[in-house]
Amino acid sequence: MDFKQIVIINQDSGYLMIDIANAIAGEKFNVSLITGRLVQRDKPLSESVNVNRVIKYNRDNKVLRLYSWVMAFFQILFLIKFKYSRSYLFIVTNPPISTFLPLFCRNSFSVMIFDVYPDALTEMGFARSRSIFIRIWKHINKRVYFRADNIFTLSENMSLRLQEYTNRERITVIPVWSNKMFFEPIVKSLNPFVFEHGLKDKFVILYSGNLGATHNIEIIPDLASAIKDPRVMFLIIGDGDKRKWLQDIIIKKGLTNCLILPLQPVEKMRFSFASADLSIVSLSNSATNLSVPSKTFNYMSAGLPLLCIASHDSELFHLVSKYKNGMCFEPDEMEEMVSFIEDLLDNEGIRERYRANSLKASLDFTEDNAEIIAQAVKKSIHLS
Repeated sequence: MDFKQIVIINQDSGYLMIDIANAIAGEKFNVSLITGRLVQRDKPLSESVNVNRVIKYNRDNKVLRLYSWVMAFFQILFLIKFKYSRSYLFIVTNPPISTFLPLFCRNSFSVMIFDVYPDALTEMGFARSRSIFIRIWKHINKRVYFRADNIFTLSENMSLRLQEYTNRERITVIPVWSNKMFFEPIVKSLNPFVFEHGLKDKFVILYSGNLGATHNIEIIPDLASAIKDPRVMFLIIGDGDKRKWLQDIIIKKGLTNCLILPLQPVEKMRFSFASADLSIVSLSNSATNLSVPSKTFNYMSAGLPLLCIASHDSELFHLVSKYKNGMCFEPDEMEEMVSFIEDLLDNEGIRERYRANSLKASLDFTEDNAEIIAQAVKKSIHLS
């Protein structure tokens, strides 16, 4: 039997890549995954998928992040040139410079754009939009996207940003889906994470994920300062550039209603999410239309109301407006955020309505999306 070889490239892989790889594997398709980290939860990667390891994505600071991107790129390129030179590539923008790979190899490929680069670098002030490096990167995007069989991205807003590089009709919007079998509501009285961290009688406001440049985490200690009710606890779980700053500012402000924890091991993640009464999803204004945090959809699977901090033209704003499972605020709407939290704190009926709406919304973001991607990729291979 003549098998086709497909190589999935993502430096930091979790349930999304597992679902895609498992959806492609079999039926005359051999699948390999090139990754620096593979996080397996309730659903394991198929045993038929071959895993190749590269350097892990390092979020600790800008220098280490850039180093891990560059090293991973060269390791991936080596594997493609010497092991997978005849394979079909499914390239995810992690590391962001993975889109440069088609410049150095002849493989047919599809791309999945999680974050729009180099736009993110310029809008966050890391590089000047007219710098030679950024202009070259944008030119590369145009060349690469022209050659791609499929261009997938996560939202309509992101597809609009990508029109600078390719025609809109070539872009397929596939929203992120939730890990529904893993993240689910758990009664606090049965949640070991709640007891481990003394959260039994607390109204827990959760931020979990990257503490990096694109996430407007500066507002969290400001919110914690403004909330005086002793029942409220801000639970901050994550690592990244701003972790040290966040720890220092919490100490400086003398905030006793904040608990910072490192990223939790897989076996504790579902319990940490379920410990919350409200979840925070934040994006800086510069990143509003450049990415959609995947944790948003896992929050919904856990039945959490959403407090989104993003511009009113963002995908997050459209999401909570459509599903009525929370509220979205501009970063300067501090009083409105405080009022929203206080309303939830004192009104169980409102909390329950938001919870129910989040659970209902999560049903629209399922692993069927992985199957849509898999079928499009398989079709492209048959046509190539």
